[in-house]
Amino acid sequence: MNANHLGFCTGAFDIALSGFMGWYDCFDFANLQFTKPETKAREIWRVLRDGGRLICCSWEQQQDLAWMEEAMIRHYPDILQMRAFLDHRTIGMAYEKAEGYEIILRSAGFREVEIARESFVFVSTDEEEWWRQMYEVGWSIVIDKIEPAEVQRIKQAIFQDLQQFKHADGLHFQKTVFFARGVK
Repeated sequence: MNANHLGFCTGAFDIALSGFMGWYDCFDFANLQFTKPETKAREIWRVLRDGGRLICCSWEQQQDLAWMEEAMIRHYPDILQMRAFLDHRTIGMAYEKAEGYEIILRSAGFREVEIARESFVFVSTDEEEWWRQMYEVGWSIVIDKIEPAEVQRIKQAIFQDLQQFKHADGLHFQKTVFFARGVK
């Protein structure tokens, strides 16, 4: 359901959980200010009962995606001339900030807003699985525009570079997520 217009009665829930909702449509995270009126957090606030809680999250750091961009530029510098890359840079990366979530939640009426962070090591079983993950988070828009033989060359070079992240159980990359919690 569209979070801008939740089809639930006012005060219907004790808890609302939201993962990676995204507030780019109304909030500038670089300048920590609204670009237009915000409705998602206000709608969630509306459907919570008094004392109800919202917990939401977003990525703070994604080592794998940052590394993929560096590797692609290193092995295929022509990417810096590709409109598909420049329009979506950094591909798949979330740029929301915990400070922005705090502003958004407070402006919607939430109180006792708290931020917590968790870091984890994400493991891909092998290079092919990792490559598929990168493709699926958005790199397809660039990879599909490169000649297949060139893609194979780039892929093999990147697979070689990936060895620095290889462990007995697979490829390890660090990711950090932040959680914002607020009370109605």
